[in-house]
Amino acid sequence: MNDSSSKNVMVPRVTIDWYRSTPWWRLISHTLGISWRASHLGLCAIALLATQWLIGVSDSLFAPDDSAARTSWVVPESRTPAMTPWSVDPSQWIEGLQRSQQADDPIGPNKGLVWFHPSPDSFLQVWRRYVSYPFHALDGITLRKSAYFLWNTLAIIAVWGFVGGCIARRSVQELGMHITSPWMDTIQWVLSRWRSILWSLVMPLMLVLLFCLLPLLLGWISNIPGIGIPVSMVLMLPVASMALGVGWVLAIALFGFSLSTVSIVTEKQADAFDGMSRASAYLFQRPATLMLAVLVAEWLGHFGGSIVSIILNTGYNIISQAFGLGSFGRLGFMQSWFDGCFQGLVPLLVTAYGFSFFWTASTAIYLVLRKDVDRAEFDLIDMGSNVPAKPLPKLSEGPEQTPKNEAQNPASEPHNAQ
Repeated sequence: MNDSSSKNVMVPRVTIDWYRSTPWWRLISHTLGISWRASHLGLCAIALLATQWLIGVSDSLFAPDDSAARTSWVVPESRTPAMTPWSVDPSQWIEGLQRSQQADDPIGPNKGLVWFHPSPDSFLQVWRRYVSYPFHALDGITLRKSAYFLWNTLAIIAVWGFVGGCIARRSVQELGMHITSPWMDTIQWVLSRWRSILWSLVMPLMLVLLFCLLPLLLGWISNIPGIGIPVSMVLMLPVASMALGVGWVLAIALFGFSLSTVSIVTEKQADAFDGMSRASAYLFQRPATLMLAVLVAEWLGHFGGSIVSIILNTGYNIISQAFGLGSFGRLGFMQSWFDGCFQGLVPLLVTAYGFSFFWTASTAIYLVLRKDVDRAEFDLIDMGSNVPAKPLPKLSEGPEQTPKNEAQNPASEPHNAQ
């Protein structure tokens, strides 16, 4: 006998959010398509020029003679070889390699195309650029050298705190929610939290500097004749035992500055302390996950950077050769003021990709670490909605809600039969 009621049983439909269950390395792989966008490359190129100009001002004011951190921000710091495109004559690869390694022998207009090009700075190389100035400031401290590195450090924090925040804000929305944020909304969002980004980077450095006042005072005490050295040495024992704590605080600033920036532009009502605390937690609670993610980002950055370098150099070579067909000279070698602009255009954009990828990959790494530590899904992002809450619907008036003036009006009440 068939049970007719069994035909009406509703089977619940089970769906799986494949994006939430995706492996962590897939999220990092999505950063390639975001980092080589023209808008991101242009923003990073402007930031690189601004950084180079600010450091040039610092050089003219109080640059020390033995400055080991002076570097050019508009070209790749390392000459890591990019993957070489195929050509008809493979011998051109070796010739291009030999010519590119001879810095004092520039390629003339009659030496053929260059098939060997440097790739942009990798993930770790970009990080090393950011932290090079604080590191070099600790080597042989003098008043002039301290002013030089302090200016450069604050300039880098001010410029890249804003630029990195913009790229991180757009990246976190696209990686976590598959939406693209308008540029004006992104700029307004980052400007509203720019002060918190700066303080999240400056706060650990200030704590380290304040702690350094104590050994500085003990150093002055050691100059007292007779009792200065034994007294200062005894007092330095507990101070020296706090080296691990001071190193941890400095590590938060040097290793976690990108994570704190991403945290401030991602989390709801995040401030400097929230960004610093999250960066500290993700750095020290999941070091193995962080190292694996950085290794994947390092490899992907070199792969994507090689593609960008090949595309930019190939496109520029085509334009340059077309210009040479109608001119007796070569683009960039016309004895004009604009020669430096043309010669530095491709290296600037190649370098800009390395910085764009650094912030986009840092955003993906932050989302991976946050999910591992806090179990927060990728799409849990503060969108800053300012839409007011809808009012509750009005209830229909029932008999018990009849106005009192109508209930107390004898004219409206029917007369009872006598």
